[in-house]
Amino acid sequence: MILKYPYPYKAWFTIANDPDNTLIQDWRELDSFIWKELSLPLGNTLFIKSYNHNLPNQVNLEDNPEILSQYHDILHTWGDYMHSRKNGFDRLDAIEAIEILKKKSINPKVWIDHSKFIGNLLHSSKKGSIPNTYDGSGIEYINYVYTLDLIKQVGIRYIWNGKVSGLIGQDRKVSAYEYFKLKCSSRYKAVIKTILNYIVKFKHLRIKLGLEIPKNKQYFPYLFPDGNKLYCFIRYGTWKDSDIYGLGKIISPSIIDKLIENNSTMVVYTHLGKRPKSKKTLSFHIPNVTKESLRYISEKFHNKLLMVSPLSTMLDYLIIRDNIKLFPEKNIIELIPDGIRFENILQSDLSDKKFSFKHNNVFDLNNIIVISNDKSLNFDIKTEKNNNIFSLTFK
Repeated sequence: MILKYPYPYKAWFTIANDPDNTLIQDWRELDSFIWKELSLPLGNTLFIKSYNHNLPNQVNLEDNPEILSQYHDILHTWGDYMHSRKNGFDRLDAIEAIEILKKKSINPKVWIDHSKFIGNLLHSSKKGSIPNTYDGSGIEYINYVYTLDLIKQVGIRYIWNGKVSGLIGQDRKVSAYEYFKLKCSSRYKAVIKTILNYIVKFKHLRIKLGLEIPKNKQYFPYLFPDGNKLYCFIRYGTWKDSDIYGLGKIISPSIIDKLIENNSTMVVYTHLGKRPKSKKTLSFHIPNVTKESLRYISEKFHNKLLMVSPLSTMLDYLIIRDNIKLFPEKNIIELIPDGIRFENILQSDLSDKKFSFKHNNVFDLNNIIVISNDKSLNFDIKTEKNNNIFSLTFK
């Protein structure tokens, strides 16, 4: 049996940051603390350009090339076109953005919709995923903000679903009471809904009473109107706590302990560069409560309890993990391409991956074979401290 996460990690954590409002001096403070002092191997999100006249000094690749010292696996759309006045967005802007990505050797795998951007895919607007529009007479028009085909062309396979979840930890089942306790205004109502959840069986009535419980998967396939199929992923947090001050609260040590206890994943929704209005004049950017929460995460990471990585690394791992097939009678482990993220699984796709399994004496570890697409893969095998667990890492 495959373990949920590479041994000995019990959970997986990452941050999906929106770069809105970030000033370069605050970016430098964040970089110095999170990436350098704590050595947390997170990825980051970028605006390629920013035309936002209300945020004229907002960090973006064109004006602040120093941000490339970090690894960026996420695009926050094609740039900030909110409050852009005469610089309205057009598909040609996306084509220009792709050329910039190529020149800078940036290969994003993740897309996050931005505010009320007209070219969003799921959040506030869906016009970015619809090739054509129609008027009331049925006349067809070209949609010049459609870019989902370009998004896929650039290598992006993961799209934020436009929502945030308050459940601590995805990639796990949620009990009825835990879900209703989060959603209901009182414990009494949560208990009533939990009881009704077990009694009511008719689907239409369950939907009417709000009894449907989400599957709480970290990712799920989504078919867009243009026929493209990509993965959506869930972010954890709250709308009101989505700044550098709220971050300390939503990733507090007690919540991280719960994440580890739940043996689950967390993709945090936040704006690392944003502060509340009342904190704008302070000379420092990161409050102590947030520093302490991030230090706790760093401690758990370095103690090998909590895996920390870029978002795309987490999602790639989950996709491959969920498509591994075990054939102990043949002493074979097969990595099957999912067809959305991986049409084929190549040796290079596995260079940073580790998969751990319970042994149970069903495999001959000296002669085990790992294959994908009917081709053998090169790997190293290690029996862990617990002799009932072995791990594969790839060369």
